[in-house]
Amino acid sequence: MENEIERFDGYTLLVAEDNEESYAYMRIACSSAGFTVLRAKTGTEAVTLCTGHPEIDLILMDGMMPEMTGYEAAKIIRKSNPGIPIVIITAFITQASIYNAVESGCNDYLAKPIGVTELFMAIKKWVIKAG
Repeated sequence: MENEIERFDGYTLLVAEDNEESYAYMRIACSSAGFTVLRAKTGTEAVTLCTGHPEIDLILMDGMMPEMTGYEAAKIIRKSNPGIPIVIITAFITQASIYNAVESGCNDYLAKPIGVTELFMAIKKWVIKAG
């Protein structure tokens, strides 16, 4: 990991990812930067966790998960929590995936595999609170 990664102590991140390797990568990178990291393995679990954890500052949401896609979960989360930043993560950035991300209320999208620099650029863009 790079030496100049900003600290995010006091911030909570939800990683909605069913793939163990992808989740471990994001958990290690983000917890090393000070985030409290919560995990959802399904879209349904992501919706439930967002309802029960108002302290979540950002959601990194896999586009394709069991039970409910990340796009469907984002749409539901957006209705009850319009201000939370949601970044969809997809293996392929296509016109359809960009449309789905925008249509479901996501703030941004990242393509897998995600580099640490790219991950933290997106995090910093959406997590740093105005103040």
